[in-house]
Amino acid sequence: MKIKLLLPTILLLALNAFSQTNFEPGYLILNNGTKTDCFIKNEDWAGSPTTFVYKLAENDEVKLGTIKNIKEFGSGESFKYVRATMDIDQSTDVVNNLTDVRNPIMKEETIFLKALVEGKASLYYTERENIKRFFYKFDEGEIEQLIYKRYLVTSSKIGKNERYKQQLATTLNCSKLKESTFENLEYKKSKLVNFITNYNDCENSETIVYTKNLQKPKFNLTLRPGVAFSSLYIQKLGDEKINFDQNTGIRIGLEAEYVLPFNNGKWSVFIEPTYRNYESEKEFMYVNFNTIQKTTLISVTYNSIELPIGGRHYMFLNQSSAFFVDAAIVMDVSMMDSKMESSNENGYDLNVKADAAFALGVGFRFKNKYSLEARYHTTRQLLNYDNVDSGYDSFAFIVGYNFL
Repeated sequence: MKIKLLLPTILLLALNAFSQTNFEPGYLILNNGTKTDCFIKNEDWAGSPTTFVYKLAENDEVKLGTIKNIKEFGSGESFKYVRATMDIDQSTDVVNNLTDVRNPIMKEETIFLKALVEGKASLYYTERENIKRFFYKFDEGEIEQLIYKRYLVTSSKIGKNERYKQQLATTLNCSKLKESTFENLEYKKSKLVNFITNYNDCENSETIVYTKNLQKPKFNLTLRPGVAFSSLYIQKLGDEKINFDQNTGIRIGLEAEYVLPFNNGKWSVFIEPTYRNYESEKEFMYVNFNTIQKTTLISVTYNSIELPIGGRHYMFLNQSSAFFVDAAIVMDVSMMDSKMESSNENGYDLNVKADAAFALGVGFRFKNKYSLEARYHTTRQLLNYDNVDSGYDSFAFIVGYNFL
């Protein structure tokens, strides 16, 4: 079908033109201490970036900032990264790879640390291979790692080196912080942020909490009706191929989408139970046992509840609109009155049972409320018989309305 070529064409155009995150007003500080206002491409880095992209003016050329020539960059109270050179623990926290060594394995590194809280006491963060590490600074002192390490006491018992409690208790003294506060402090982002914030409040220190602007996960529930253009062929062993005419049918889905809480909401996963139908018929000339040519009318009815499960990537134009691409595996979870029948030839009275397929889509979303998508389903078998080959594929235009 010529319509199949439409999806990859739209997809390439969208990726070409809009494959970037918004540039936010921000600043950077060079090695010589010069502070420059600029526009930074906010990637909502999960760990510690070594480079970032910025522009000196909104319509200026794109430049690359590196850890070698930039000592700090950020955007208001949205995010901030500071360069630090210090000893960092190299130990793993993967249970199967733990050792019996209690002390951390330190090695000097230069990295960008993500600021979580800044004040008289400050808290910083990085993440590598899903291992979270926290760092702190008191007044104008140097940034140090808060030491937390799991190790093997025996082959079946895990111990914890929780030196971070002693580090904080030694440095951060305040009448409102009791001994039990340090003893019960967990090595978790929310707990440490609250602790440092409470200490700064106790000291009447001006505090910036960058985690207030961290993105939270979102949930969308979208009604998605549409029109599907479908085609089918069947070929019984020894017979000619039967190509049914393209059919235009309806589809209606209810999509539950979970927007992941990182990378500025550019990634999500979804599931979309969908009703769709296909009906067509075709006259077919065959030869019976007496070598007499006969004609039979073969009709196909295919109604199904499909279950696409997949992922989606958004490419934002601005805060209210975005292009997106998605991919999913599509399974039929329920067959209703689907069947194939022939007017006078029992050999074509067959049960319909579809295989799984893949779906690829490209679309546009406006104000996180309205959407339009073009989606292509790869060819799949519609008849599960050893002596019958079949191919069913479809292309759909889908509109959406998000209730949440």
